[in-house]
Amino acid sequence: MADVNKHLERAKKFLEKNRVEDAIEAYLSVLEEVPSHLEATQALGDLYARREQPDRAAVYYGMFFDLLVDPRDETKALAIYNRFLKHSQQPPERIARYAFLQQKQNRTDEASEQYGKAAELFTAAGRGEDALFCWERIAQLEPDNLPRQVKLADVAEKNGRNLLAARALLRAGQLASASGAADDSLGYLARAHRLAPQERSVALLYAGARLRKGEAAAAAKLLEPFSETESDPVFLETFADALMRSGQLDRARGLLERLLHEKNAGLGRLFQLADLYAAAAAGNKAVEILALLKKKMFAQKRQNEFAAQVDDVAGRHADAAELLEFWAALYNELNRESKYFEIMIKLFDAYLQRGEVKKACDSLERLVDIDAYDYRNQERLERLKGRADDTFLRRLASRLTKSGMNLSTADSGPQRTPAVTREPEQPATEEGRRMQTLEDLIVQTEIFLQYSLQAKAVDRLQRIAELYPGEEEKNERLRRLYQTANWWPKGAVPRKADEVRPSAAAGEPAAPPSASKTGAFSAETLRDLSKISEINQKIFRQQTPRAMLNTAVSEVGEYLRVSRALAVIGAPGRPPDLAAEFCGPSMKPAPAAQVVFLLAQVEKTLPDELGGLVVQNATGSVLADLGLRTALGVKITDRETQQSAGMLIVGQSEARKWKPNETYFLQAIGDQMLMSVSHTRLRSLVRRMGVSDERSGLLSRSSYQSCLLTEADRARTQCTPLSLTIVQIDRGADLARQQGESSMERFLEQLARSLQPIVRQNDVAVKYTSWSLAFILPDTTLEGAQNLADKLRRAASGIRPPWDSTSITLSAGIVEAVAKPDYESEDIVTDLMNRAEFSVEEARKRGGDTVVTLPAPKV
Repeated sequence: MADVNKHLERAKKFLEKNRVEDAIEAYLSVLEEVPSHLEATQALGDLYARREQPDRAAVYYGMFFDLLVDPRDETKALAIYNRFLKHSQQPPERIARYAFLQQKQNRTDEASEQYGKAAELFTAAGRGEDALFCWERIAQLEPDNLPRQVKLADVAEKNGRNLLAARALLRAGQLASASGAADDSLGYLARAHRLAPQERSVALLYAGARLRKGEAAAAAKLLEPFSETESDPVFLETFADALMRSGQLDRARGLLERLLHEKNAGLGRLFQLADLYAAAAAGNKAVEILALLKKKMFAQKRQNEFAAQVDDVAGRHADAAELLEFWAALYNELNRESKYFEIMIKLFDAYLQRGEVKKACDSLERLVDIDAYDYRNQERLERLKGRADDTFLRRLASRLTKSGMNLSTADSGPQRTPAVTREPEQPATEEGRRMQTLEDLIVQTEIFLQYSLQAKAVDRLQRIAELYPGEEEKNERLRRLYQTANWWPKGAVPRKADEVRPSAAAGEPAAPPSASKTGAFSAETLRDLSKISEINQKIFRQQTPRAMLNTAVSEVGEYLRVSRALAVIGAPGRPPDLAAEFCGPSMKPAPAAQVVFLLAQVEKTLPDELGGLVVQNATGSVLADLGLRTALGVKITDRETQQSAGMLIVGQSEARKWKPNETYFLQAIGDQMLMSVSHTRLRSLVRRMGVSDERSGLLSRSSYQSCLLTEADRARTQCTPLSLTIVQIDRGADLARQQGESSMERFLEQLARSLQPIVRQNDVAVKYTSWSLAFILPDTTLEGAQNLADKLRRAASGIRPPWDSTSITLSAGIVEAVAKPDYESEDIVTDLMNRAEFSVEEARKRGGDTVVTLPAPKV
């Protein structure tokens, strides 16, 4: 070491005297003693560079770079290489080291380039393993570069590294498939499987590619060797898919049922299997699978999802009676009568086609039970003549006759008469058209009253009074409407519908009563009423405004069988705040710009007598761009501001004459949709204002009175009922003292989470006290509130408190708002709150576990 220091001192003195050659000799002497001496190595590189001998300088700078890499002085090493070595030929090892340093600095492109140079040099030198190492690093740096993966596979295969080659080819296959080159992908995967047939991942991806090419049997054969020991859901589903497509349905069934029980997976494949069984005329096996899925999904509270999947499977097999029977039983169990009716029609046709007349008769009788006014029942009865028992036919015919159906005799041939008509068809005269308009307005008013749409009903009655002054004097049905709505034309004398007019009492012959009375709707109107109720319930159950609009357009589109249905919420003349669209078969969603143009065109249309906005396709109309020939729209009005707040539009790709009942069907659904959206937005606003109890999700007591005032204003404006229910834990105050406030709070939070899903979206739940909840129920009568309270108490019966296993009981107090003529909203709310408090106190006095309903005091 002393000699080294001596040589270093000599070199420094020589440099001071500018004796470069002597200094170089001194530094070389240091390297002879210590070959890895950093200072001497760097100094030699610097001195040779000063003497303009770059080749010699590069030798020592290269040595200096190698010395810097080992102690990880990476920054200095990179600087040396970039300045002195990069542009001269270097050994492949040094290039690979430089590439590694670039990789650590996250300079991917530079690292890949240098690894490539090193790999080429290693290959030229016959060092295949070292070249493979460099190509492997490049593939890691560029995992999405297809040529790099293929190159790695080639080099790995050449060096006998088949597993590495197979994995590179797997990646290449995935990249080729993602770019749409299916044939190239299949080739890469086939080569990978040839190199590593024992690799499960290789077989799985190769089998998936063969499946996509339609080679199901070959795919199943590839996966067969691994199937006995596999438990991975992805593998098992792929194997089952291959078995199903190759016709091995029973094997696939065993596999998927095992997967369902062990991993709770494979639901989608089982529905596909049921579909394949039905297509193979094995309806019983399809039903067995669906029954298994029903048990599983119903236990998970996924009834709606299950029903949608069964719709998809059974809808494609209208001739599979076993499947249709299961389908019908499902909707009967779900109590969805309109859907059940449609399926029973398909089942009747399937039975008749298979010659099972007895079952067809049973189906028809059930159809008549559900809707005796459907005119197609007569048609079905005619199809049974000569095949079914005459006694049954006569019995069923008599039922249809009583329902307004005219059953033709065997001699007269089949005839079809409308089930129930509102009025005899009017002659094509001005008077006939005038009376038909009156009839349409009356029916529309009846529907509005049926659904408590008081404001719209009064609006229609005002139009009737304007267009037909004094008509109530001779039209008993109209008189009943005035009485029901509690509204009479100016100057008219209010009286009961059956009260005799003064002229009739004096001896003047009274006009005969109208053949149609309130409530005697046509079969079409009855179906509309039923469907409006069903759709309204579905809209109520949705959690967000967008879901409400989507539900509305989907249900309207399917029921009216239109090509498009569009619902928008927003002020006229501006792009909508919310929009949803239903598209029929072969229809694509409309671009936003076309929706705006359609709204503008419909808004400019003059309404007909019923408020419908009918648009026909013409030159320059946006209907042509939307694939429509005609459209019908209705404006949706905000009841509080009486301003247009949205629109509901349906369109048809073929010529269609819109019926009056379709106009008021849309109007009823649109009004309900807007009301639900408004309620939801109100609740969201209240929550954003910070009045919610964070842990339970309930509104806090501070918002109780303001919410009641809001709902009371709305109830007065719309003439709809309003109820209030307070549900309290029996002996709540005692329990709070015994168990502590915190335990009671936790239990109330648990109770709230269990009860909130039961109430409608429009209902408002409030944390009333530490042991009670209040539910504000708009558009709900006393009876409806009592039904809800019973449901809430039943749901709460299975909830255990956190302090012990003893079950608790609940009591409820129920009151309905009283709208006295001289009451303001504040008066209504004060009276409602006082009576609600009295009702829960009365429940406490009765010992709890009861419901106290206080009828509204007579006005």
